[in-house]
Amino acid sequence: MEIEPKKLVIGLGLVFVLGVLFAVVNGIYTESTDRQLPLIVYAISFISLLIGALIMLLFQWKISRIQLEGVMRILPVEERTLVKILLDNNRSIEQNRLVALSGFSKVKVSRVTHRLSERGVVEKKSLGNTNLVVLKV
Repeated sequence: MEIEPKKLVIGLGLVFVLGVLFAVVNGIYTESTDRQLPLIVYAISFISLLIGALIMLLFQWKISRIQLEGVMRILPVEERTLVKILLDNNRSIEQNRLVALSGFSKVKVSRVTHRLSERGVVEKKSLGNTNLVVLKV
């Protein structure tokens, strides 16, 4: 699972803002009490940040899985077969191996992967005598 660069920048920006806010709160607290914030406040904040990031990643994983299941339901049988093979092989496989694993003819695999690439489900990259088929969903 990949995290989009835009979301990563936003997350890092929010962590930076949180750090600045802690510095401001610590300054105000220090001026009013002549002591710094207790270390436990920083520990609780750090743990809360980690738990929040974990929850976000779990929800992102669940959303991706639900989207993939929705795509799988609407695909025709041949396309679904090829996508399952791609999922079992870390989302990429050489087209000639795809022919062997699917049991379909070379022409059928070529046509099905072409349809999938037109809809943006897979991407075909040239690898000499064959293509590398990469799942994009």
